[in-house]
Amino acid sequence: MGRRAYNWQLMHPETDPSLRIGQRVKKRYEIVSIIGEGGQGSVYKARDRRDGDEVAIKVLNGKAADPAATERMHREASALVTLWGTCAVKVVDQGWTEDGCFAIVMELLIGEDLEAACKRYEHAGKHLPLSTVVSVFEPLVSTLEQAHHNGIVPRDLKPSNVFILDDSVGGGVRLLDFGFAKFLRMSKLTSAGMIAGSPSYVAPESWEGMEADPRADVYALAAMMYRTLAGRPPFTGTIRELLQSVSSAPRPSLRALRHELPEAVDDWTQYAFAIKREGRFQTVRALWNAFLGALGIA
Repeated sequence: MGRRAYNWQLMHPETDPSLRIGQRVKKRYEIVSIIGEGGQGSVYKARDRRDGDEVAIKVLNGKAADPAATERMHREASALVTLWGTCAVKVVDQGWTEDGCFAIVMELLIGEDLEAACKRYEHAGKHLPLSTVVSVFEPLVSTLEQAHHNGIVPRDLKPSNVFILDDSVGGGVRLLDFGFAKFLRMSKLTSAGMIAGSPSYVAPESWEGMEADPRADVYALAAMMYRTLAGRPPFTGTIRELLQSVSSAPRPSLRALRHELPEAVDDWTQYAFAIKREGRFQTVRALWNAFLGALGIA
């Protein structure tokens, strides 16, 4: 395999995100605090001055002058609106901050992300119960099915982008962050040599620079399931080590880390993490049904 230069997409704020506290979006949503900061932007807690509701607002970090970044965020909002009724996080509104940055107004979530939930159990020497794994991933599969049907490939699937709602607000799951989503029927925004997604969940063909299709999400979803069950992603290491392992190493054993699981789960991992996407499960539903079958749940 020849060497490739990888340009992981990082967007750095040109100003301190905390300076937006007190600003309003569309003269309606007043930013009150920072919830979190990521590669593309910051997420804030805000109050709707019209009806008093609390909402979350995602704002680009210092990229107001970057047409591609703004278009990418517009597409993210469009994807979330298209997936209304699924477990994708709900968009309430969209507009511009007072300092001229595009913003998406979303429902405010209460609970914890899947990565945090897994670590909480692991710190106690346990794993997330299988019943919880099923209840978390079933709606994700349905949401990804709908996304793929609409020509949307989220690409950045990882446990920290899955949010488990607290029982105090009715429970449930939300799929977050479509900032790297690829629209199969729209022009390409990702630059050549740039890989969208988080390294531990990126499919082999994406490392090779091939165009992402739904089978990249099949791989990423399987990697999330593996991490949730095993306590670690299927492949780990530096970027160079990941590239080599994902592209050529033997496929990982789940039973080696979870001896109590049926032998059939390792047959499942062979197909789930197939190096060539043609040899992989072709849809997220096929992946999921095979997983349930391997566990004797289906």
